[in-house]
Amino acid sequence: MIKKEDRRVERTKETLRQTFKKLVREKGYSQVRVKDIVEEANYNRTTFYVHYDGKDELAKDVIHFEMADFEYEFCKPTRDNPLLDLTRMQPDGTNVFQYIVDNRNYYDLVVMDDCIPNIREILLGKLQYIFQERMSFVSDKYVEINDEYFIQYRSYGIYGFILEWIRSDYDASPSEMARRIINLLHIQSSLMMQLEGAE
Repeated sequence: MIKKEDRRVERTKETLRQTFKKLVREKGYSQVRVKDIVEEANYNRTTFYVHYDGKDELAKDVIHFEMADFEYEFCKPTRDNPLLDLTRMQPDGTNVFQYIVDNRNYYDLVVMDDCIPNIREILLGKLQYIFQERMSFVSDKYVEINDEYFIQYRSYGIYGFILEWIRSDYDASPSEMARRIINLLHIQSSLMMQLEGAE
């Protein structure tokens, strides 16, 4: 019985998340009200407030779910192969760009003028976290390859790379984007590894 209720709760929350993304894309974040969300989702305000204190909490939930999935997809190559040789990695070795295209109902929001507060900063923060806590590079030429400034260089570079791709309406295929990112990442080091304790 509890499991059925949990599934029903999660279905309701997922409907609210999807409805919220749709409305933000159409109207901009500042123009979306709880009233709009419940009317579009065909729920009542009481149902909404059972799950969320307001629009801002729903927005945080949307970002939290998306960033968990983004991290999973981004880290997949080293999870499947803890010591990864980027010179041998094929573009189909990562699905993160296909994932972004498949979830453009979220990623389109990242480049909007009237976007969800902190949506861009949280994406950048997630990339910084990945390069600090989840992935490491191996190099005999650059002893500082995993120092803070290298982490910032990679994080901001990939972040800008993704934003420009979204802004250009995904003008390159996910496979081509993967090829480009692999080339960029192995400029200083061809070996990337999963850090101990990272799942």
